[in-house]
Amino acid sequence: MATINEKKYKQIILFFANKIKNGTLGKLKMMKLLYFLDFDFFEKYGKSVTGDQYLRFENGPVPRMAEKIIKQMDRVDIKISKRKVCAGYNDQQHIEALKDFDLKLFTKEELIMMEEVADKWALFSGAEMKSASHGEAPWIATKPDGIIDYNLTYYRNKYGEMDKG
Repeated sequence: MATINEKKYKQIILFFANKIKNGTLGKLKMMKLLYFLDFDFFEKYGKSVTGDQYLRFENGPVPRMAEKIIKQMDRVDIKISKRKVCAGYNDQQHIEALKDFDLKLFTKEELIMMEEVADKWALFSGAEMKSASHGEAPWIATKPDGIIDYNLTYYRNKYGEMDKG
């Protein structure tokens, strides 16, 4: 596993928080954005952007270090608040950027992939992204609570391609 560059990791979270400002960005969605960024990048370039390991949890792939890093960032770089969605639903967590991100830490390829992932998933909810990740080989082929092997990315379908038929 690659070493985690916490400064870069925080900047990725800030990137997504700056890019997705339509009210859909909560912790669940952030975890899935990190997953799709890392696994899409790995599929194309043979390495992840964050260097994090992903665990197969019930809510889909979860990056091992994300919760810790998000907690460190709360009220410094990002603001996490609870929002009432509507009657009968739990309050939704919302992540919003308090700072701009530093693009100097990234390669051109990383920035392009970050843009692509943000644009592709901007209008999806965390729950929809969870469902998408559950349909992929990395999640399906890993035992519950196990570490997901990045190489399983080569066996996955792209979300949306499955229903063209």
